[in-house]
Amino acid sequence: MISLYDYKQDLEQDGIIFSFSGPMSHEIIEGIGSAIRVKIGEGEGGDRKAALKVFAIFVEQVENVINYSVEKDYAQSDMSFGIVVVGKKDGLFFISGGNRIEAEKQNQLDEYLTKLAAMNKDELKVYYKERRRAEKTEGSKGAGIGFIEMARKSSKPLEFSFRKIDERHSFFTIKISI
Repeated sequence: MISLYDYKQDLEQDGIIFSFSGPMSHEIIEGIGSAIRVKIGEGEGGDRKAALKVFAIFVEQVENVINYSVEKDYAQSDMSFGIVVVGKKDGLFFISGGNRIEAEKQNQLDEYLTKLAAMNKDELKVYYKERRRAEKTEGSKGAGIGFIEMARKSSKPLEFSFRKIDERHSFFTIKISI
């Protein structure tokens, strides 16, 4: 049996303020998001501006899991499985999210995120405006605006990775720092 105390100590050592792994829905965003805003923005030494950015990225991360995770609870179509972690390390807040994706979509996502990670703030602003006016691409639930928003709010370039699970699936992880 895993020692929850040891697990909690490991999380604290890694600067983890909040970690959620499991089924995600829009209701999750509301409840947990409020707790994150309070913890970061209203606690001792709170930073309201950072709390708003962390909350906005948390929402984007959960939306990404809901919209694109291939792990679904088919009894409740709005439930998708993934993980979101919020923490603070070396003076920066970080929000990491991950979910299982179709392996065939990995290359396209990798190219897109690599492109965003290479852009500066001005380029991201222009690209954001272009994408807002563009039509949705087939199979997309948006215009990729969420990733652009995360890149714009991030104080460092986007960090992301893929881990092959099997021939059909990869696990996608993205980290944003504020």
